[in-house]
Amino acid sequence: LILEYINENNYKRVGLYLSSCSAYSAHPDEMIEALKTCYKLYFNREEYPMAIRIALRLNSMDLIKEVFEACKDDLTKKQICYMMARQNVNFETEDDDLLELIFNSSLSENFLGLGKDLDVLEPKHPEDIYKSHLEEGNNRLTAAKIDSAKQNLASTYVSAFVNAGFGKDKLLLAEGENWINRNKDSGRLTAAASLGMVSMWDINNALTLLDTYQYSNDNHEKAGAMLGFGLASASVKDENDPALALLSENLENSNTTIKICSIMGLGLAYGGSARTELLETMNPLILDISQPASVSAYAALSLGLIFVGTCNEEVAQCIVQTLMERNDEQLGIKKLEEGSRLSIARYFSLGLGLLYLGQQEASEATVEALGIIEGPIGQYTKYVVNSCAYSGTGNVLKIQEMLHSCVDHLEEKSPVESAFQGVAVIGIAAIAAGEDIGTEMTMRTMGHLLQYGEENVKMAVPLALALMYVSNPQVTVIDFISKLCHDPSNHISQTSIFAMGIIGAGTNNARLAGLLRQLASYYQKDADHLFLVRIAQGLVHMGKGLISLQPFHSDRFLLNNVGFGGLLAVLHSMLDLDETILGGYHYSLYFLAAAMYPRMLVTVDEELKPITVSVRVGTAVDVVAQAGHPKSITGFQTHNTPVLLSFGDRAELATDEYLPVSSVLENFIILKKNPDYKPEETKPTKKKRQ
Repeated sequence: LILEYINENNYKRVGLYLSSCSAYSAHPDEMIEALKTCYKLYFNREEYPMAIRIALRLNSMDLIKEVFEACKDDLTKKQICYMMARQNVNFETEDDDLLELIFNSSLSENFLGLGKDLDVLEPKHPEDIYKSHLEEGNNRLTAAKIDSAKQNLASTYVSAFVNAGFGKDKLLLAEGENWINRNKDSGRLTAAASLGMVSMWDINNALTLLDTYQYSNDNHEKAGAMLGFGLASASVKDENDPALALLSENLENSNTTIKICSIMGLGLAYGGSARTELLETMNPLILDISQPASVSAYAALSLGLIFVGTCNEEVAQCIVQTLMERNDEQLGIKKLEEGSRLSIARYFSLGLGLLYLGQQEASEATVEALGIIEGPIGQYTKYVVNSCAYSGTGNVLKIQEMLHSCVDHLEEKSPVESAFQGVAVIGIAAIAAGEDIGTEMTMRTMGHLLQYGEENVKMAVPLALALMYVSNPQVTVIDFISKLCHDPSNHISQTSIFAMGIIGAGTNNARLAGLLRQLASYYQKDADHLFLVRIAQGLVHMGKGLISLQPFHSDRFLLNNVGFGGLLAVLHSMLDLDETILGGYHYSLYFLAAAMYPRMLVTVDEELKPITVSVRVGTAVDVVAQAGHPKSITGFQTHNTPVLLSFGDRAELATDEYLPVSSVLENFIILKKNPDYKPEETKPTKKKRQ
């Protein structure tokens, strides 16, 4: 009915109102109806960039195709391709130029251009990040002599995160520095894989750097090279599919580590692509009981990333069948003196959950089927699937459901029987994420959980806060978590330290950096805590402050499913960090690559060449349903593009010389000359008489 009353004077305001209110709908059907009305409104007015945002939010390939085919303007079509590339949409077209934009081929080149503009191309050494000379009570002479394997491993990760995307580092690529030989076993794997992260989004450079390790006689180095190919291919694609060719042939390798890294590499390289050939090659790895539990678990998680949010029945049936047929040992559940721990068995559950990410009621049949599975893994998987299915929706009823499960005191139960409570806490954050009011209310709830919850609930609270405040270091949240970093319980203090890294990821936040330096001196004799402090320091300075982990984009309207899946993989691993991040599967940290993306605004001309224009960058203001023409940003500063956008920032053009093809200025924006623009005449200033 509303469409009858829409005209060119009011359609923007009505569209903004409908899309903003949809998040507060009482039922998922109402939300979809509101968004579809909004889509028709924009589509009928030929506002195709706005229509594609709604289509991407609805995750509907039919609507995306309809917009793409209806759009006849070449520049608008190219802008739509940029938007699809940011959302990791696997869309096929016969036009090679448009396909290159969907593949995100120019990402590395423009990122390096941004680095050059900001003068940060020089690679950084981990010591430049640690600033050990500022740590209290640190004797530099003794620190220099100790060459611990755990600290070398931490330095490798820090170097990878800090120099990500720049193509150079000061550990593996420095002359006269034989860093890989200062590591052993899985440390060599991490060192080789770090080259993939250093050359992120530049597949050709990665192939050159990893070539020597690919044919190494050392299995760990070879496994690292396989994972490196996946890391370099995250968020970008190549028509020749080098990652598929190189990694697929190693899925049959007799070495378990090489097999796991190849599987993980494919998950990162083809996240969100829903490629059927990968389903055919990886399904048998999940179903085959003779395969090691770790191989099957990583295959389930990687397939979850590849088919994220697609509700693919074949993958879902495959994982559910495996959970039914395998016993605890075959699933990878560890039996320890203090009781069984889920360990990597949780990856089966998360792989299944990712298939339904954000799909709400579409997961109900699978949740019912999970009721048949006996033992704790069935209940655990139910909570994982439910929390994933309603991620980013703000569904209050589901949050209440998760909260109820956290109230029970299960101190007499084994860790594996109470594991679902940790997932429920992360689930609350996942559902509330991306919506300000829900996030604020959840923050208070987390305080209550810390006061009254058991340890398995308390250790998940910092991880939940990290998920709600990714790359958004709010003072209140930092204060809240920094107190927990000194908790008597090792698990709570360890997850808190890691959470600080995620909250400050890519922000170069000086306050966080100072707190982490204090923690480094406090825990200098505790190897595990110090390892996590170093990782957190690397995350805070990720990409030298140019890369974010924030999965919400396009004015926080769209959720990048692949990025959110990568974050969930790491946070779920942290729930059992003795077995994963601090154990033999520390390379699961590299799942963060799925969420890593430059937090930049690059303006390009009609030939898609970068162009420098003045833009105002300030804090975004909510202007929904406000009368007149209110300002959409406040406290702005004027910069020349390319510019960095922090969490909650919004940009607008400072002059009318150019017109943006899309009204939301983020990532890559095409500008066209304004035919009505008249440059302001500068009036000569009269000199005052003395």
